[in-house]
Amino acid sequence: MSRQLGRSVLIYACAFAVAGATPFVLLPVLTRTLSPAEFGQVTAFLMLAAIVANAAGLSVHGLVSVRYFKVDREELRRLVSAALLLVVAAHAVALLAVLVLQGPLARYLELSAAAAALAVAAALALSVNGVCLALFQSSDRPLHYLGARLIQGAVELGLCLALLRLLQPDAGARTTSYTAAMLASAAFGLAAAWRHGHVGPAVLSAPRLRALLAFGAPMLPHVAAGTAITYLDRMVVSSLLGAPSLGLYMAAMQIGMVMIALVEPLNKALAPWLFRQLARNDEAVRRMIVRRTYGLFVALALVGVVLAAAAWLLFERLVGAAYAEARPLVPWMVAGFVLQGMYYAVVNYLFFAERTGRLSATSSTVAVVGVGVSTLLTSQWGLVGAAVSFTINNALLLLLVWGVAAASVPMPWRLRR
Repeated sequence: MSRQLGRSVLIYACAFAVAGATPFVLLPVLTRTLSPAEFGQVTAFLMLAAIVANAAGLSVHGLVSVRYFKVDREELRRLVSAALLLVVAAHAVALLAVLVLQGPLARYLELSAAAAALAVAAALALSVNGVCLALFQSSDRPLHYLGARLIQGAVELGLCLALLRLLQPDAGARTTSYTAAMLASAAFGLAAAWRHGHVGPAVLSAPRLRALLAFGAPMLPHVAAGTAITYLDRMVVSSLLGAPSLGLYMAAMQIGMVMIALVEPLNKALAPWLFRQLARNDEAVRRMIVRRTYGLFVALALVGVVLAAAAWLLFERLVGAAYAEARPLVPWMVAGFVLQGMYYAVVNYLFFAERTGRLSATSSTVAVVGVGVSTLLTSQWGLVGAAVSFTINNALLLLLVWGVAAASVPMPWRLRR
């Protein structure tokens, strides 16, 4: 691994430490201020924002990352600008859909119309931020990436604490501060992208619209399936067990999400490196990639064991006695996020090959199976069953995507010459 790559990993690690630490730092404050039902409302809001962003974002950040290495600077600028216009239009449609579906949202997620609309605003900021962060990642500007995350973390933490202490000690403090933080980060990203000539005035021309939709449309089933895989356990908990149980479930999950502080920076730094290495089409290089992938798997598993043990011992100090029922869920949550980290290491091969259709078919299969697994286990074993289903579904996703990736980009996974 080169010195430059190591530097990038370190900077991305700092960026995700800031972003990932914010919910973790807020966790003991929120669990001592909000009831499990209010914490469940926060979870429902964040879940809706992520679902809308995943769908209306149309995966344009993925195309930007790939095309950065394939087109000239001017064409990239036009593509990025067109992508942002398309994302804004898609979120406007999403807002209408959310308002039309307000009845089911209120019934199953216990979100008001105002909270649902705010979630769409947060989703738009997430999608715009995703495009800007993809540009920073591809152009090897990790310090810009860090800057965006620092702004997000500072606003999210500072504003949430201020609202809780001074104005509204309820779920609104968390949802408002999260939206404001994402908007601030997106504004920083757009300003930096404009300054570097990556975005400017644009028209959504037919060729670029076709390029964006040709990449994003086949991804929609994958995005829908991936969203289902990610959130179906929480949706099942909310619908079967109610908002208080969702709050307990999410308290445990936020501890497991500490793994993201390790997984995300590694993925952001390694994805461009992987694309460059694969483009060399050298057998020795591919063997080196496989060896490092296996080393990453071992490292993730070891970190997961340490995190699960520490969280089990310190749970009441971190979360509080009111959430004690969430303690048995922690090891399953950590295991699920370890498997997610391994999944990220293999899914990039499908993005490199631009085989998004295969990825969609695979994730859709996992989503269909996962709905049944989560519903069955949650109805039988309650919160513990939901946590077990989270681990099972992530394991299934890893294995199937790895198999499809191996067929799309041949690699010496057996390390035989």
